[in-house]
Amino acid sequence: MIQFTQSEISHLREKAERKPQFLTNLREMVREIMEEPILVPRTGIANWLLYYYCPKCSVMLEFDRHDGFHHRCPSCGRILTGEPYDSSWWATVNSRNYRGAYEAGLLWQITGERAYARRAIDIMTEYSRYYKDYEIHGDIPYNGPGKAGAQTLDEANFLRSFAMAYDLTEDAMTEQERAAIRDGLLLPGAEFLTKHRHMQLHNHEVIIDSAIAVIGLIFQKDEYVQMGVYGPYGLLYQLENGMLKNHMWFEGAFGYHFYALTSFFEYEKFALHTKHSHIRHPNYRAMMELLASYLEPGFRIPMLNDTNYGHTGSSLFLYEFAYREMGGEKLCYILNELYKTMERDSVEAFIYGVDELPECSIELTNYHVEPGDSGSTVLRGDDGRYLLFKHDTYGGEHDHYDRLSISYLAYGKRISADLGTTGYGALLHYDFYKNTGAHNTVNIGGENQAPVNGRLTRYEQKDGIIYAEAEADWRAPFQMPDSFCIVQWKEEYYRPVKMVRRIAWAKDFFAEVFTVEGADPQLPIDWVMHFSGRRCSFPEGKSIESFSDKKPYKHISSVTACEMGAGDQTFVTVYEEEGITTHVFGLCKGQTLFGGQGPDNPSVREIPYQIERKVGGNAVFAHVISSSDGKCKVKEVKFETGMKDGKRMKIEVTKTDGIRDNLFL
Repeated sequence: MIQFTQSEISHLREKAERKPQFLTNLREMVREIMEEPILVPRTGIANWLLYYYCPKCSVMLEFDRHDGFHHRCPSCGRILTGEPYDSSWWATVNSRNYRGAYEAGLLWQITGERAYARRAIDIMTEYSRYYKDYEIHGDIPYNGPGKAGAQTLDEANFLRSFAMAYDLTEDAMTEQERAAIRDGLLLPGAEFLTKHRHMQLHNHEVIIDSAIAVIGLIFQKDEYVQMGVYGPYGLLYQLENGMLKNHMWFEGAFGYHFYALTSFFEYEKFALHTKHSHIRHPNYRAMMELLASYLEPGFRIPMLNDTNYGHTGSSLFLYEFAYREMGGEKLCYILNELYKTMERDSVEAFIYGVDELPECSIELTNYHVEPGDSGSTVLRGDDGRYLLFKHDTYGGEHDHYDRLSISYLAYGKRISADLGTTGYGALLHYDFYKNTGAHNTVNIGGENQAPVNGRLTRYEQKDGIIYAEAEADWRAPFQMPDSFCIVQWKEEYYRPVKMVRRIAWAKDFFAEVFTVEGADPQLPIDWVMHFSGRRCSFPEGKSIESFSDKKPYKHISSVTACEMGAGDQTFVTVYEEEGITTHVFGLCKGQTLFGGQGPDNPSVREIPYQIERKVGGNAVFAHVISSSDGKCKVKEVKFETGMKDGKRMKIEVTKTDGIRDNLFL
């Protein structure tokens, strides 16, 4: 066995005696595959798991192992039949098989109960009968094909898990079983993966590389180890080139930051006792520590880019292995926070965690990259106030087109936070959530922003107020990431444009001024912001039948439009959720103000959207936003444009306590 020493197995056995709940949980995880007949597809039928979503509600369907032809939505109760649901049902079967085989292998090593090894071996043997004849299939966007699954990354997860299960159970196999699984499943699978790699930076390639390398280590295939770890676009290349200067994985989504780390660490767990481990590489620590800078109040992970609720559910358990191998205050803090709301009885804690986790507490502070760099700024305050200002660079497939967007929280509520996305097979992933108009930023012509480098230009604290400014300048040179991308933007709408957002973060409110220069004078410039809860107050206007037939706007309904004056007057809109009221004081600058209802995430709920539209090539939008659990803390806001430099604006904020702040943005 490669992945554990005999001393480690002995320690796990002793640990199981001291903490039997670990073993109880692990037994429960494999109960289905132990009690049910083995279920393996005889043909390569499995489709994309992310098609297993309700097209109306954008939530995952309920899986019933005993019925592969009727699939129920847990939200609306609708029963879906036919494709793609029947074939994507098989993707869940496959994933439960390979995870279960690995977990059963662990139980065999820890308990010595041969029934667990027997079931894992039988599942792998059954696949080895059919795998070589599985047809190559799959047309999933951005992905190569699969055999057991519909994309190459699915194939890699499938094969790596079975390889690790093989390593755990090999000593319980007959020579005939070893040969069957080796020659009928794992080696043909590795060969398939080598033919369908893409020479690009991508989380897919990390997964594929890790599977190739693990199989190479098991069967002493040095060519696989060299390809998967050391070769062009191998694991080391991905680790050293995929992490940006700000320590974020280049795809810009915490879902994929941790998805990539999962496969890096699956390889490292396996290779830890070999000369091919690189667990001490400094980029691992840097990527794992980054989360502490971004954490939302309530110990939540920001839903940046293609992050959805399913992506982050188990990510934090990666900190067990990372802390054991690397140590460090930030990693220990994250584990301590995790276990404030749950028992420390996960498989990761049992197998890879330290025996006793020391207590650790740190104060989360504001965070920003250096001026001139791409990344994010995170501002914190009393009453759970939190603002994430996104001025990063385009990250490829899993990016959203939302430079200079903001996410805002207060009083434990995600007042106006990034919605992330849903399952990729669901309609609203491409139709709504990925698009610029679904984010708290500016778009031109209702089209997605083209790739650009956002960058911080100012971060300064002055008189108790923090000023953060950033720009997205499409006129500047831009280098696309070394990763395949499908064009889903209007290049010509943005290339002459520069956008700047200036933010002032005060104790009871924040102010923002958003300027746009150089747009086509015929195209509308839209400032967008969505709010949780309900709209309480809005300027009087007229209802319009249809806002737009473009995505994402075609999903905005019940729209009211009103024309605002151009005399530096102030208008106010008000939103409320569960007793928390948010007032938005806006500058009247000749824009059209729209209010409508659009998708929340999940899309079974709707939330208010506020859209301000200017036409004419250049635009200025300005607001002061304040949330409270009682009376609004801001009494009056005055905007004064036309300052001497022609670019700055004076905002006078009078609070209910009589204190007046003069801001220059």
